Amino acid sequence: MYGCIFYCLYFVAKTFKTVELQKEVSFSDFAGEFFLIWFFPIGIWIVQPKINKMVEMESD
Repeated sequence: MYGCIFYCLYFVAKTFKTVELQKEVSFSDFAGEFFLIWFFPIGIWIVQPKINKMVEMESD
């Protein structure tokens, strides 16, 4: 069960950073996002504005 949770956190963080950087990333590139998503209440304040900015740029 916990392995599935960590894989979901890994996948979301890696996908987010890949879209942000537009290149293949390693764990060291997205480790910060991984831990921010893991500690959700604090991390969402940092990650959500970045996601909003990406969506806003995509809709232009």
